[in-house]
Parts: sequence; structure tokens; C-alpha cells
Amino acid sequence: MVVVVAIAIAVAAALLAYSGIAKPAQESGAAANLSAGDYAPNEPFQLANGTLTNLSAYRGHEVVLWFVATWCSGCAQGNEMLNSSYGAFEKNGVKVIELELYKDLGYSGENIESFVKSFAPQAYSSNVVIPAYASYNMTMAYDRQGYLDIYYLISPNGRILYTNGPLAATLQDLINEVNKTGVV
Repeated sequence: MVVVVAIAIAVAAALLAYSGIAKPAQESGAAANLSAGDYAPNEPFQLANGTLTNLSAYRGHEVVLWFVATWCSGCAQGNEMLNSSYGAFEKNGVKVIELELYKDLGYSGENIESFVKSFAPQAYSSNVVIPAYASYNMTMAYDRQGYLDIYYLISPNGRILYTNGPLAATLQDLINEVNKTGVV
């Protein structure tokens, strides 16, 4: 499993370096320029249903922006774990906007809606997880380094409360942060 992930990351890194979309993909880690306390960039993104929107459409609500690649096995595992724990988000009124990084970081994968439905069917059908596509500007604002599987917990007023990744390894930490804020 680790070898498969390492090969996928190496292939993505080569493609990204060649395409110029982003710097080579790396294992997850917080983005260099955004941290807790910063205002979250309000870049546009497209919902899986084709609607163009941005973070300001969610003002007044706590959201998680989760940046994934649909070919990433760790992201699939994060969805499976989220599927088992979506109630913690639902009870706090938190939406998880799962964003496919711009053009899947230059590597082909399934579309984001199919990806979410496959690995997190209950979370998807309960509307806790909202599949979407990050624009180029959004990907650059939140994940310029091309990290896989990072997320940001955003307050109702648009400030970043918490950031981490990968979700499969840090889901309980995120749930603890959501429970701490208690925003409904």
C-alpha cells in the first residue's frame, strides 16, 4: 500500500513539474502561507452540479475545505473514515466541502462526485460532504505546494480555525476542533 502511494506521488510530481500546474506533489502537510487566524481566501470553485460559488456563500456557517486528488488512496481512505464519522459534523451543522485540486494535479482520476459517492455514500447522501472542483486560483491560494489531502476548518466569519492533513490520520483531531467550537 505504501509503495503504491509512493509511486502515485512520484508520478504526480513528475507530471506537475512537467505541466507547471504546481510544484511537485508531496505528502500532506499544512500549506506554507495559510494558518489559523488568517482570513480564508475567497476564491471561486465549482460544485459538482456545475454551480459556480465561493466561500462567502457559506458565511455564517462553519465549513471544512478539504483538498483532495481523486487518484489519491489516502484521500479515499479519508472518505471512508469520514463516512463512519459524519455524524460529528452533522450534529454541529458543519459542511465538508471536498475539493478536487485543480485538474486533479495533472493526473487523471474519477470525477469528484463519483469519488465521494464511492467512498463516503452516507456522508454524501446526508449532505454533510459537498463534492466540488477547486479553480486554479483556489488551488494556488490554499495549496500552492501541491500537497495531497489537506484541509482547513473555517469559522462562520471566514477565519481559519484549524488546518491539518491527511484526513485519515487526523480525523479525530478535526472532530475535536469541531466539537470545541460548537458552532451550529
